[in-house]
Amino acid sequence: MRRGPSLRRRVGEGDWMDIEGAIGGNKYWNVAEGRRDYVYALALSRARAPAPGGRYVRATGLGRVIAPEPVARFCRKYRVLLVDSGSLAVVSVLTWRAFREAMANPDGILSALESGSLPRYINYRTVLRILGARWRVG
Repeated sequence: MRRGPSLRRRVGEGDWMDIEGAIGGNKYWNVAEGRRDYVYALALSRARAPAPGGRYVRATGLGRVIAPEPVARFCRKYRVLLVDSGSLAVVSVLTWRAFREAMANPDGILSALESGSLPRYINYRTVLRILGARWRVG
């Protein structure tokens, strides 16, 4: 599988192996253990095709999901989508590094999700602010 130049700069070799494994295994992850109402899935396409209420995005494990217009602009290949599993609508888009941090500490993401304060795009700096953690290098 070929990875583009922007992904090559931002993701290390170990992380790339994880991404390839997720795509090959058609995987998705629950936001927290025992919670199946929201899941993380890896985006396999950009949000280009028009859909009722937004744009379609292909995702691992879920097939086609709908990204509302404000969220669709952040959907890119290999980014992680936070999807409402009932309606198959994308709630937020995360970078791989932010996803790894969110999986390690799911309580902060769940509380932001339930309070409605979750941003549309979450990078590493944003996830640390949500979780109340300190900045870590590497």
